[in-house]
Amino acid sequence: MSKRVTTREEALRLREEYRQAGKSVGFTSGVFDILHAGHVEYLAEAAALVDILLVGINADSSVKANKGEHRPINTEALRAEVVAGLRSVDHVFVFEELNNNVNIETLRPELYIKAGDYSADNLTSKHIVESYGGRVVIIPFREGLSSTAIMNSIVTSSRTVSGPATPLKHAPAVFVDRDGTINEHVEYLSDPKKFIEIPGSFAALRKLQDLGYRIVIVTNQPGIGLGYFSHEDFFAVNREMMRQAAAAGCGIDKIYFCPHSKAEKCACRKPEPFFLRRAKKELFVDVANSFVIGDMTSDVQLAKNAGCRSVLVRTGRGGDDGMFDVRPDRVADDLMAAAEWIAQQKPVVNPRVELPSTMEAEASSDSPASDFNNIFGSILGCVSLISQRVGATTGGEGIGEPLAVLKKAANKGLEFSKRLGGLLRPTDGAGAGHSLRRCIEAVTDLLSSSHGESCVIESEIERDVEVEMADSAVVHMLVEVCENYLESMPRTSRRRVTLRVDVVEISEGSKPLECKDGVYARVDLVGGGKGEASDALAIGSASSELSRSLDVAKTVMQSHGGSLVATLHGETVKRISLYLPVARL
Repeated sequence: MSKRVTTREEALRLREEYRQAGKSVGFTSGVFDILHAGHVEYLAEAAALVDILLVGINADSSVKANKGEHRPINTEALRAEVVAGLRSVDHVFVFEELNNNVNIETLRPELYIKAGDYSADNLTSKHIVESYGGRVVIIPFREGLSSTAIMNSIVTSSRTVSGPATPLKHAPAVFVDRDGTINEHVEYLSDPKKFIEIPGSFAALRKLQDLGYRIVIVTNQPGIGLGYFSHEDFFAVNREMMRQAAAAGCGIDKIYFCPHSKAEKCACRKPEPFFLRRAKKELFVDVANSFVIGDMTSDVQLAKNAGCRSVLVRTGRGGDDGMFDVRPDRVADDLMAAAEWIAQQKPVVNPRVELPSTMEAEASSDSPASDFNNIFGSILGCVSLISQRVGATTGGEGIGEPLAVLKKAANKGLEFSKRLGGLLRPTDGAGAGHSLRRCIEAVTDLLSSSHGESCVIESEIERDVEVEMADSAVVHMLVEVCENYLESMPRTSRRRVTLRVDVVEISEGSKPLECKDGVYARVDLVGGGKGEASDALAIGSASSELSRSLDVAKTVMQSHGGSLVATLHGETVKRISLYLPVARL
């Protein structure tokens, strides 16, 4: 055992020796179950404030009382040894109490140091510290790091490694508020014992689940950001909710929460559709056919911003918050009444799947060829991307030959898709044209429906042209590039993209465009609208998804005889230009 691990009684004796030597002593405590970078940084910052740092480790019994029977992962003896091994820590002891009152009264440190995002005034032990002339210091958490998050990540990773999961089907969801909608409203709910189901709530969610809806909880929890309770307190309430839901035969697919206060102006707080966009990607949710149910106008506004329907329940706040001047699609007495109304609703046309009616016949007649084109074009894009990334880091040793085989197979697939297209559309031939105006209109409709008022999608088309690419391929390509372009934009203002269509002639002097000489329809995607650079995208980690998307899109465009160019403005992406071969002007 490390010599730094001691008892509280011995820590008191040492504390007196340090006082006589004129050294300042600070005290902090914690579970330190799975030591991570946040713990190390916090203890280093605490040690920098004093000459000697004493650390109290919660005993196993107190951890179980606070966090449940499954915690801690490591015993108190092991946790004490690990913390004592840090250079910033001078002495460590284990204590049994549920709070630090006895530790503070016994040790009387000059500084009582706590980690968190709250004010010292919220600490019940503050008056004890100040009674003998001590001072409380709060050091903020490093955002995104916690033992609970690490354990959740391990669980998720183990599930991934154990075998491929069954792919999720495209399905709508019911996005449900928690407090005041599922359970009785309690201001800053942090005690699992106070989680009381509103009668029939879980039966209602089970009914919706049986109808094919995913159940996703979206909740604002500003009490975490204000320091009224911790992430662990919130998770404890969720565990109780999940226990009651399971007992009622109801499964919950996902819980999204915003831990920030309103003053922080984050991007994830309702009514921002941040979590609905995440659900769309992570759970393959059909947002257009989804519903939002809640007891506040922010829930109704969330649905409006996301482009789906809303139900305001009379439980909880009952919409009396007055935050937004919006009208729900339905007002219901409770969650069960909301579920019964949703069960009667017909699905809307899904803008992510259906094309406008004027395009349906044409799209259906050549969709197999178009699908093959998109599939094999995407494979070629990925092959190109892998070659670049792997080649740059490892020299491509041992992988060059398999990539070459994959590229050859994809090219053969593209040739087959062209022959298939000729078989399916024998009357149109190689010169068949597809209206670019209709494609652009479809794209703007899809994006507007998907993003609601959080984005503005505009188009500038002076004259229509017919391009050689199939409608469905053009729409798919533009939507995907626009989605990644929007996703990479700063969220400090309303995002705006303009799709501007022009006709250009490419000749030898137009290089380095990687396409043949000829006439092309150029579709410019301009961030900020009207050519403004205010929403230009910083190149770096924020736009890595966009960079990957453009790599793939460029290869797909080239497989159709076109090209793609990203125009830079300093170190930002200002404009993306897609060049589509023109069939007829």
